[in-house]
Amino acid sequence: MNQAHPGRRGLRRLCAFAAPLLIPLSAAGPALAASPSSTPSSSAFPVSQAGASVPFTEYDAATGSNVRTNGTVLAPDYQYGSLQAEATGRQAVQLVGQGKYVSFTLTHAANAVDFHYAIPDSLQGGGINAPLSLYVNGKQTTALSLTSEFSWLYGRYPYTNSPFVAQPDGEVPHDYYNDVRYQFASTLPAGTVVTLRVDAGDDAPWYVINTADFETVAAPIARPRTGYIDVTQAPYNVDATGASDVTAALQNAIDTASAAGEGVYLPQGTYKISAPLNVDNVKVLGAGEWYTVLTGTNVEFNGSQNPASTNVEVSDLAMFGNIDARNDSDTQVTAFNGGFSNSSIHDVWIQNEKVGVWISGPSTNLKLERLRIQDTTADGINLDSYAGAVTDTVVANNFLRNTGDDGIALWSQNYADTDDQVVHNTVDSPGLANNIGVYGGGSGDLVAGNLLQDTVQFGAGIGVEQRFSSVPMSGTLNVLGNRLERAGQFDPGWDYGSGAVLFEANDASMASTVNVVGNEILDSPYEAFQFQHADGTDYSISGANLVGNIVRNVGTFVLQARAPGSVYVAGTVATGVGDAGVYNCDSGLAITRGPGDIGWSSTTCGMPKQSPLWVYPGTTTFEAAVVGQASPVQRVAIANTSSTATKLGAITPSAGFTVAADPQHPCGTSLDAASVTDANSWCIVDVSFTAARTGVTQGSLKVASSQGSKTVQLFGDTDAIGGDGGVAPPENLALTATLSSSSALQYFPASNANDGNDGSYWESQDGTDWPATLTADLGAIQPTGSIVLTLPSNWGARTQTITVLGSQDATTYTTLVPSADYTFDPSTQNTVTIPLPATTQEQYLQISVTGNTGWQAAQISEFEIFG
Repeated sequence: MNQAHPGRRGLRRLCAFAAPLLIPLSAAGPALAASPSSTPSSSAFPVSQAGASVPFTEYDAATGSNVRTNGTVLAPDYQYGSLQAEATGRQAVQLVGQGKYVSFTLTHAANAVDFHYAIPDSLQGGGINAPLSLYVNGKQTTALSLTSEFSWLYGRYPYTNSPFVAQPDGEVPHDYYNDVRYQFASTLPAGTVVTLRVDAGDDAPWYVINTADFETVAAPIARPRTGYIDVTQAPYNVDATGASDVTAALQNAIDTASAAGEGVYLPQGTYKISAPLNVDNVKVLGAGEWYTVLTGTNVEFNGSQNPASTNVEVSDLAMFGNIDARNDSDTQVTAFNGGFSNSSIHDVWIQNEKVGVWISGPSTNLKLERLRIQDTTADGINLDSYAGAVTDTVVANNFLRNTGDDGIALWSQNYADTDDQVVHNTVDSPGLANNIGVYGGGSGDLVAGNLLQDTVQFGAGIGVEQRFSSVPMSGTLNVLGNRLERAGQFDPGWDYGSGAVLFEANDASMASTVNVVGNEILDSPYEAFQFQHADGTDYSISGANLVGNIVRNVGTFVLQARAPGSVYVAGTVATGVGDAGVYNCDSGLAITRGPGDIGWSSTTCGMPKQSPLWVYPGTTTFEAAVVGQASPVQRVAIANTSSTATKLGAITPSAGFTVAADPQHPCGTSLDAASVTDANSWCIVDVSFTAARTGVTQGSLKVASSQGSKTVQLFGDTDAIGGDGGVAPPENLALTATLSSSSALQYFPASNANDGNDGSYWESQDGTDWPATLTADLGAIQPTGSIVLTLPSNWGARTQTITVLGSQDATTYTTLVPSADYTFDPSTQNTVTIPLPATTQEQYLQISVTGNTGWQAAQISEFEIFG
C-alpha cells in the first residue's frame, strides 16, 4: 500500500518446522486476564517459533559469530536514508579498497548462497554494475556481478531514478539493497569458509554486505511421468536459453494443457517473456527455484477476474523482473496478478518485480506458501478485495525482504477480506509501509506466528487501519504470537515515531474486536502500541484487547494515545522503557487495565525533548572527480526530530571535502522543533569534493547540535563508476522552486508539476482558462538554459501551444520563446525540450498555454528547468 503520510541476532535458522494451519482458536480467555470480550489463546503460536520455515541458514555479516571481516562494521542506525536503516538488523559490513573482505564459516552444508548487498548509484541515476570476488577456502571461485540498477530511489512517492535530496517528509534517497545468488559446483561441507573480497578488478567505491543465506539446493525436479506437457518439445519448442522471446509459444502450451486438463513442465533453463501469461485450470511446474527462471519484461502470471481463475497451481520456478522504478499505472509488472480460487502458488522465487503477489477479489481458497519475495518496488503480497471479497486464503511460510511498500497487506478495498490467515511468515525491511497491514475488513482474519523486523519508513510492524477508503472493520481480527523486532520508525509526516503495533482511524471510527495476544515487541525505536486518528477528526478506536504481550526496550512509550475510544490491556510486561509507560494528552482514550501489567505505570503528556539529529543521505558518493578541481555539489539534509528547538553547531567535513550553504534552504544556527509544515525544522548543506590524488578518498561530514552530533559518510572517486554516463547530471532547478498557476482542476494542483513524479500532473480548469499559465519561482535571479516539459509516458500524443515568459520581479514579464506548437509523443516519452536564449537570467519562468489537441485544458506533469 502507498502510505499517505506519505533483539539482535547473528546467525538464524529460520523456524525449520511446518506449522499447522487452520488452527481453531480457544474461546476461553487466557488465565491471566478476563477481558470485556473473550480473547483467544496464543498457545498455538509460540513466539519462540515465529517466522517462516525456510530452506536456508542466514548469516548476519555485522554480528554473526561465524563471520569475520577486516572491513567496517557500520553502527546501528534507525534513521531513514542510511544504509543501516534498511538492513536486516540495522547493521551491515562495508568494504572499501583492495583486500577488504567478509568471510562466513558454514555451520551447515550448502551448495548455494544469496547475498543481500548494496553498492552506490551513479550520480546520473540508473545504477552501476560492479564485480565482487567470491572465494571458497581461500581459492577464488567467481566474480559476482552486482548491480544497483534496481536500487536507489529519490523524490516523492512513487519516486524516480533521478538523484535528489530535499525535505524530510518525502524527498530522502532510499531503497539501497538488492540480492545476488550463486550456486556452487559442489556441496560445501560445514566448516567451509566462503569469502567476499575486494580485488583489483572490483571497482565500486564501496560495497555493503548485510546477510548471506546459504542453503542446499536439491537436484532439478524431473518432468512427472504423466499429465504434463514439456514446453521445450514439439510442437511448442519453447526456447529455454533466454535468447528469444517465448511468450506466444509458452502461452500456447499453457492453453493446450488447460483445455486437456493437464499441466505444463518448464525444464531447467531461462525463459524470456514480454507479456503476462494467462492461467486457468492448469498446473505450471518448473525444475526448481534455482533452475527454471522466467525473466524479461512483464514477467507475470495473470489470473482472471469475475470469475476468478480456478484450479491453478504454479510452483518450483523463479521470476526475475526488470523493474527499477515504481509506476502505479502499470499493472503488468506483478509476478502473480488477478483472481485465483481453489488454487496454490508455492515454492516460487520472486525478485525485482513491482509487486510479488496482488490478488484481486473475488477469490477464495488460495494458498500462498513458501514464496521468497525480494527487492520489489511496491507490496510483497496484497489481498485486495477490489471487485469481490478475498476469503479463506492462507499466506504461510513466506520470506519477504526489502519490499518497496507493505510486506503483506489485507486490503478490504470495496469488499471485506474475511477468514484469511497470515501465519508463520518472515517480513524484513519493508521500505514504505507496514511489515503486515490490515486495512478494513478483518472479520475472521488471523495474523499469527510471524517474524516482523526492521520497518524502514511510514509504517509499523503490524498496522490495523481504517484507511485507503477500505470497508469498515467488522467481526474479529486476531493478532497472536508474533515477534516484532526493531519495528516502527520516525514518521516525518507526523513528526514523531510510528509504533510497532499501530491502530489508525484515518477514514472513519473503528469499533470491531481486535485481539492482540501473546506477542513480543523487542527493541522498537519508538512506542510499542500506538492509537492514532486523522488530524482534525474525532474518529475513535475501540474494541482492542492487548493481552499477555511482552515489551522489551522501547525507545519512547509502551502505549501512545492519540485517538479517543477505549482499549483493554492486561498481562503486558515491559522492561527497558525509554520515556514513560503511556503518552496521553487528553486524547479521550480510556485505558482499562486488567491484572498482570508490569513495568509501565507512568504517564506523560510530553514528547521526548531529546531525539537524535537526522542527517541524510547517510552515505554520499562523488564520481568522475578531476584531481585539483572541485566536483559538482551534492546536497545533504539536516533535520530535527525532537519536540524542542535544536541548536546547530559546527558542520565539519574531512580533508578533501568542502561545505557551502545551500542557496535554496541554507542552515542557520538552529532548527525549529520537528514539524512537517515548518521549513525551519530542517536545512541543507552543499558538499563538494576536490581530489588530491587518483582513486577513492573516504571521508565524513560531522554535524554538531544540542541533540548530539551525527556523522555521515563521504566518498570521492576519480573514476566514473558507471550508470547513465558516469557524470553528474544537470540540476533541475524546478525541484526546489515554488509553482503557481492561473487555475487548477481539483486534485491537480500546480505543485504536481515539480514533485519529481511523471505520473502526477497539473491541469488547468477545463475549457475556461485560456491562456493557462504555470509559473516557477526559483527563489532568486539565476541563469537558465532550457526547460523540459513532460506528460505521463503512457498518454496518447497531443500538441499544446506554448509561450515561454520570464520575469525578475513577478510583475513585468517578457517573452523568451514565442508561441509555438509542441507535440508530446509517447514514442519520445511525451517529453518536450525548449531551449532558452543564452542570456536568460530570471527568478520567474512562466509557460502560457493557449491550446491542447488532447484535452480542453493545459496539462503538464513535470516542469523542469536547467541552467
